[in-house]
Amino acid sequence: MINLYVDDLRDCPDGFTVARTYVEAVELIENNEINILTLDHDLGEDTEGKEMRNGYDFVKYICEQGLRANKIYLHTDNPVGRKNMY
Repeated sequence: MINLYVDDLRDCPDGFTVARTYVEAVELIENNEINILTLDHDLGEDTEGKEMRNGYDFVKYICEQGLRANKIYLHTDNPVGRKNMY
């Protein structure tokens, strides 16, 4: 069981495994049981400046796949993204 921290920029807290992208987060949640999941909304831009899949996309994936975490926190500074993820 792991604690998963999904964020493209912030330092990862002690005791957590970091996923910097949506793809990394999906891989980790598919292959591990998650105790604590903490999410950022904005996960960066591609080389053309387009927004990459974000925390809301990841939340939708979790729901669609029936995946679970024991506790979920939203640490994003994006108020619209926070509302959407909630």
